[in-house]
Amino acid sequence: MTAGITASPTVSAAETPSGEASTGYHYRDAIRLLFILALGSEPSGDEPDAPRVFRGEKRAMAIDFLVRYPDFLADELLTRYEAEDDAGILDVVEGIFAADEPDVRLVRMVRWHRGAFQNIETPLAILRSRHLVRPLRQAGGQRRHDFVVEPAAFAFMRSVVEQQPSLAWYRERAELVMTLAKLRSGSSLKDDQYLHPEYKDAPLGTEIPSIKERVLARLRRLREAA
Repeated sequence: MTAGITASPTVSAAETPSGEASTGYHYRDAIRLLFILALGSEPSGDEPDAPRVFRGEKRAMAIDFLVRYPDFLADELLTRYEAEDDAGILDVVEGIFAADEPDVRLVRMVRWHRGAFQNIETPLAILRSRHLVRPLRQAGGQRRHDFVVEPAAFAFMRSVVEQQPSLAWYRERAELVMTLAKLRSGSSLKDDQYLHPEYKDAPLGTEIPSIKERVLARLRRLREAA
């Protein structure tokens, strides 16, 4: 089971999915989604081994956007730095650019009616087939926009990181994004993303562009003023 979901952990974000290569993209998307849903979930009951719940597909999309766009995440962190004056935040942002993440880790999303969008049905189906995550359902079988994270998901995440240490980046990045997102709603998170003209003004159906250079310039100004 573990080998199946980590079949292509090193697929480059710069490649175009096609043919067999698209399989690697599906597994990569499933791993990223798993870390987001698991680390952004909350207890569903008092039992320590009870499943957890991630609230809101829109929230998942907004958090996924920050994982997929390191430059937008860096800008959010700089806003936090200005509010908290914590020099460690500047170090984190500089690390994002030193690792060239806005290019190497960028996985573009399409601008749609409700902001950044990615169809998660295939990665969700992969996770569900392995009994790690499942959608909640209302009476009558209509799917709600929440997700149950099974206890097995956490053991699975530990296992895949042990087998493929490079996948620890997804855990660490999801943890970092959660320090910003916390339990905020998807609408609240997307409101912040709409403040960027590159996001807000992207034509429907087109990929949201990078803001790398603008964020780098902001980082330099803040570092010089520190």
